[in-house]
Amino acid sequence: MSTEKIPTGEELADALRRITHVLRRYAGAPYAKRGWPTAQVQLLLMVDLLGDRPRMGEVKRRLGVTGRAITSAVDALERDGLLRREPDPTDRRASLLAITDAGRRRLAEIERIQRGHADETFSVLDENERKTLLELLSRLEEHVAARA
Repeated sequence: MSTEKIPTGEELADALRRITHVLRRYAGAPYAKRGWPTAQVQLLLMVDLLGDRPRMGEVKRRLGVTGRAITSAVDALERDGLLRREPDPTDRRASLLAITDAGRRRLAEIERIQRGHADETFSVLDENERKTLLELLSRLEEHVAARA
């Protein structure tokens, strides 16, 4: 009979919160070294993920940020020539976001950095541990999503 204590749900949730915080900070480090704010990197990645000229409101919703935060990030990326606002032809109040050619070049660099950094981050785990972690996280995601 094992005397090892089984972690409670609260302990697991706390561990996930802590690692999420540490991973976010760590993931942003390579961009911070280049003077690229994490919020701007995330914004470019989300616009790219959503496809051709998504509405600014949809990007805001997906990132879970305030209107002021998205406006500031869009302003900065626009100023740097990486993103541009376009009027939405179907809604005068809405703006579409388009990645410029310079923004595409920045995205390619971000994705290159991201791959290398992620590989280094998870290098502490062997192949079986990586598979197990992914399976467990996927199960947890499905469980929570079904109840949300």
